[in-house]
Amino acid sequence: MSTSEDLTAAIAASQDQPIVIFKHSNSCPFSARAQVQISEAKHDIEIYGIVIQYAKSLSTEIADRLEVAHKSPQAIVVHKGKAVSDYWRSEIQEDSLKEEISTLTEAA
Repeated sequence: MSTSEDLTAAIAASQDQPIVIFKHSNSCPFSARAQVQISEAKHDIEIYGIVIQYAKSLSTEIADRLEVAHKSPQAIVVHKGKAVSDYWRSEIQEDSLKEEISTLTEAA
């Protein structure tokens, strides 16, 4: 994602199914580890990514619109247009994300 329109589209997509917005830095070792987990999960989960160095204002907009404090790396689970949880650094785990998305999907 790189624009407000991309964020609006991602939030709209969360009406149909839970999604993950992944914010990360391309110069952070924590982000590198989180990217491995995200890359494993992306086959089963709809993930929208943002590199914060290239889209700082969008990163701030994500925090504001979803009412989630900015962190990096950060995986925000969005369902029905709202942030339902967020994971930071080593909390970003493929299994945890898949389990949460599965639970939200089953409850829908």
